[in-house]
Amino acid sequence: MNNLQLALESIRIVRPPKQHLATFGSTMLHYVLLSTPEGQAQTCRVREGTVMADRPQILTPELMKERFTGFGEEAESYAEHMSRLYGASLRALEYRFRNDLQSTTLEQAPIKELIERVNGRLDEQKAMRTGLLIGHDTHWSLAVMKFIIDSTLQSLPSNMQELQDRGMFNPDQRREVQVRRHIEKLFVQAAQDKTHIKELGEALRSAGLFGEYEDRFFGLVKT
Repeated sequence: MNNLQLALESIRIVRPPKQHLATFGSTMLHYVLLSTPEGQAQTCRVREGTVMADRPQILTPELMKERFTGFGEEAESYAEHMSRLYGASLRALEYRFRNDLQSTTLEQAPIKELIERVNGRLDEQKAMRTGLLIGHDTHWSLAVMKFIIDSTLQSLPSNMQELQDRGMFNPDQRREVQVRRHIEKLFVQAAQDKTHIKELGEALRSAGLFGEYEDRFFGLVKT
């Protein structure tokens, strides 16, 4: 059994976040990661940070190559290991994940004591978006990676229901949502650069939506 597999088996999500990931846009989760430095059973290292799950508007192969950022030099090997572990479930997720380690401290207390202490603090803070993790001290970012992947997969049922409620599985409705998103993007571009106004007008006419957006369009032209 290799070191990564041993590190993976040592990971425990003691307290998962109670906040699901957003179906649209980005979600930031916080984490407290506890680990025991080698040979120091009465010492606990406490790492705190945030990890962002971001669903980009346009998904490209280049973006997927950089799916995990901020996970250290071994991020690529960690990602390969996770791909083997989660298989098609991970490949289907259209998220990018960014880790931001914010603080690292050493506490002179065994890890069991720190679990109780941190849990109590999170209860007091009513921290809905914070997870408490235990992981390998050397391969600590692997625990963060597993934490955000698990959180994403656990959010899928509610995400799928929201998509269903919005008619995103209906081809015609899905196409209309995509067209309107494109038009909103063109409105933003045209407000910043008037050379995009012609493209915006053509897009509105092509989609048969010019009448609906007419006042807004000519308001932009006048300004």
